[in-house]
Amino acid sequence: MVFIDNLAYSLFAISFAGFLILYTIISIYLAYRKKQKDFSSYLKSAIVPLAFIGIYMLLMGLWGQFTWPLPGSYNTLFYDPLISFGILLLTFSISIKYNVKLQYVGFLGLMVGIMVIGYGITGYQIGLTAAPVALLLMYLFYGFAGIFSYPTALIADRLPGFKKNFWKGWHLMLILFLAFILLASCISAFVGAAALTQHLITAP
Repeated sequence: MVFIDNLAYSLFAISFAGFLILYTIISIYLAYRKKQKDFSSYLKSAIVPLAFIGIYMLLMGLWGQFTWPLPGSYNTLFYDPLISFGILLLTFSISIKYNVKLQYVGFLGLMVGIMVIGYGITGYQIGLTAAPVALLLMYLFYGFAGIFSYPTALIADRLPGFKKNFWKGWHLMLILFLAFILLASCISAFVGAAALTQHLITAP
């Protein structure tokens, strides 16, 4: 079998997706502050790279589950969430492409977020990885970002009418989503960079 070590790059890919989502939401928010009403161009531009990252995650996650390249239960801990992230990015991209409501993608994100938190807590409790705290924080932050993707999706669906139906809680939920995805993406990039050295040394 051909040797493939995709762990470090997959962690970078997850962080790339998070930073792209942050960039898109901030761009939309700035346009909204300027009283722009049509945000479709921002979303349609974002789904191109996000869809490709989602396809990569899905393919690598399935490949990992079929080939079991990591030691023992690391495959379950890592590749299950990777597949879920890939599916989430692809459903988001398809929803934007066909101009349907995002709340269902957001609800899927909420369920994936709860699942990821469970994986992270379990991985921490049984002492997987050499950096269990970083693993726990990465899974927790991505999990909470997934949970808050649901209200964020509701915001995206209702954004043009917010002037008439303003609730300050929407701002708080959006800020929490942005904060969690920023923290998660930074930790994912850090863990990927830390894994890169070891994986380069041990490559055949």
